[in-house]
Amino acid sequence: EPEQTFVFEHVTEAPVPALLRGFSAPVRLACDYTSAQLRALMSREDDGFLRWDAAQQYALRVINEVQAQQASGEEGVLDPEYLAACGDLLRDTELDPALVAEMLSLPGENYLADLAAANGGADVDAIHAARKAVRNGIATTHRDALQACYLRLENSAPYAPDAAQIGARRLRNVCLDYLALAGADGLLLAEAQFAGASNMSDRLAALQALAFHGEATRRDPALQKFHADWQHETLVMNKWLQLQATIPAPGTLEQVQQLLQHPVFDVRNPNKVRALIGAFANANPLVFHRADGAGYRLLADMVMQIDSLNPQLAARLLVPLTRWRNYRGRGEQMRGVLQGMIDTPTVSRDVYEMLERALAD
Repeated sequence: EPEQTFVFEHVTEAPVPALLRGFSAPVRLACDYTSAQLRALMSREDDGFLRWDAAQQYALRVINEVQAQQASGEEGVLDPEYLAACGDLLRDTELDPALVAEMLSLPGENYLADLAAANGGADVDAIHAARKAVRNGIATTHRDALQACYLRLENSAPYAPDAAQIGARRLRNVCLDYLALAGADGLLLAEAQFAGASNMSDRLAALQALAFHGEATRRDPALQKFHADWQHETLVMNKWLQLQATIPAPGTLEQVQQLLQHPVFDVRNPNKVRALIGAFANANPLVFHRADGAGYRLLADMVMQIDSLNPQLAARLLVPLTRWRNYRGRGEQMRGVLQGMIDTPTVSRDVYEMLERALAD
C-alpha cells in the first residue's frame, strides 16, 4: 500500500515512532522527526542503533543550523535541547559507555560534505567551522560533566581487551578530547594521561588531544617523546605518521612534506604511504582542500611518484581528487590538477583510467 494510517487510542501524548527497531537489513528510511522527537529517541529508546541514529540526525540538524547562521554573518547558536541531551548522556551511568561515546561523536566532515554535494556542493571551510562550533559548545557547556565522566571511568585494573574495558576507554577518551578542546585544564589531563597510560589506546588518544588542541609547546615534545619510545615498532610509527597527517591546522601540509623525508617514512612501503599520504588526503579535509590548492598538488606529485613503483596504490590514492564535482569553490582547481596529470606521458594505465573516468563529462 502506498499509504497507511494508524490511530492510537487512549494515549495521553503523541507517540514517537521508533522505526525499524531491531531491523538489521541495509535500509535507508527518511522520517521528518522534530527536534523534540529526536531528543526523545536519544533519551529513551531501547534499541541502541536507533538511539545512536537519532543522536546523529539531531547533531546533523544542529550543525546545519549553525552553518546557516554563520553564512548569514551571525554567531552560531546551538539548540539548547540538543546540548541538554548531550549532558543527559554524560550523566547516565546505566547506559553502555561505548554507545554513549558514539552518540557524542559528531558526524564527520567528509560525510557532511557528501550530503552537501547533493545541494549545490560542499563548502569545506563552512562545514569545518560549523562542526567545530558545535563541538566547542558541547565542550564548554558540559565541562564539569565531561570531567566527572572522565574521572568516573578511570580504571586501575590490569589491561584487558574485553568489551567493558574497551567501551569505558572509548568514552573516557571522547571526554578527554572534548576537555582538551575546552582549554588548558583539559590539556593538563591529556599530558598526565600521555605520561601515565598503561595501554596504547589511551596513549594515542592523549597524544591526539595534545596534537589537535594544544599549542606547539605541548604538541611537539609529546610527538618527539612518542617517536623516541616507539620508533622501532613499525605499526606504531604508522599511527604516529597518520596522527600528524590529520591534524586540522594550517601548518599540517608543511609537516607532511617534512615527514616525507623522515627516516620512518618509506615511499616504497604501501602501509607507510597510506598512513601519511592516504590519511592526509582522506581524513584531513580542511587542510587537503586548502584554498591555495597546495594539498591537491602534493597528492598529485605523490601519486605520480608512486605510480612508477606501485600503479595500483597510486590509483587508489587518487580517489579524493576524483570527487572534484562535490566541492563548491574548489572543484575547478581539483579538475585542473587532474587534467595536468592525464597529460603526463608516463602515467600508468591504472592511474590513466581513474583520471579518464574522473574527467569524463
